Amino acid sequence: MCLVRSCILLWTALFTVVYLNASPVQIKDNSLILNGNLVQVNDDRGVVYLLVHGTWAHGQMEIISTLQTLLGEEGENSLAITLSLGVDNRSGFLDCENPITARHDAAIGEISLWVDYLSTRFSSVIIIGHSRGGNQVALFNQSHSKDSVKKLVLIAPMSWNKKYVELAYKQQFEMQLPPLITDAEKHIGGSLKGGIFNCKNVEINTDSFLSYYSSYPNRNTPDLLVNIDKPTLVILGSEDALSKKYQVSASKVKMGAMVEEVWIDGAGHFFRDFYADELVELLLKWVNE
Repeated sequence: MCLVRSCILLWTALFTVVYLNASPVQIKDNSLILNGNLVQVNDDRGVVYLLVHGTWAHGQMEIISTLQTLLGEEGENSLAITLSLGVDNRSGFLDCENPITARHDAAIGEISLWVDYLSTRFSSVIIIGHSRGGNQVALFNQSHSKDSVKKLVLIAPMSWNKKYVELAYKQQFEMQLPPLITDAEKHIGGSLKGGIFNCKNVEINTDSFLSYYSSYPNRNTPDLLVNIDKPTLVILGSEDALSKKYQVSASKVKMGAMVEEVWIDGAGHFFRDFYADELVELLLKWVNE
């Protein structure tokens, strides 16, 4: 046991080691600058973890930052990316400024670019996606199955149910969703006024609206895991409502043989505090099996 002052100094030193090796990195996607945060704690150029955040979030949000720190303490390299969501050089959470141009499926191309970036520097890439990011990682793998990507880790990935989404939309925005989808399909490349996530009565690009509310792309993650070709670990929290919805959807399909599912008892959607430690311990044990 150490004295309080000694423990604080040791704790600070551990975090200093990680952050001294953290570097902001940028790449281009056509006219957009994409941002990432690279933590490199060893120089063997072996494995690197690519971290993908959830809905309209960013690469320095709590759960992603915590995972990056814990992985660094275990001697693991990682890159936490911030999806552009249609905004050049984006950082922080996306707000409700008009117009909304973010698209769920745009993440596929951006993840692909980041994998290419990492593949020139490391021999193996393991992708971790949280919440909506978990679905986007699975979508990416479906269309861009790259040899450098060895395994996938999906943390509380989203599921999707048409009837539930329509009901939730009506309750939140007091508007019927199907007519808005029909209108958007008739005016591809245009815009509409409506609600999206936590934004009410905003101007939304129709392509953006359809990517989040129509049946394409497939946002029901269990469907994407039926024939998945990479070893995939799904980590769920027993106190997370979204994990429970995932379980209901997953029970309706025959999961692929390469998929392993684990539950962390007591964890919520963001796996805070010691649940994050348990999560990293589980995923590193699985990766190294």
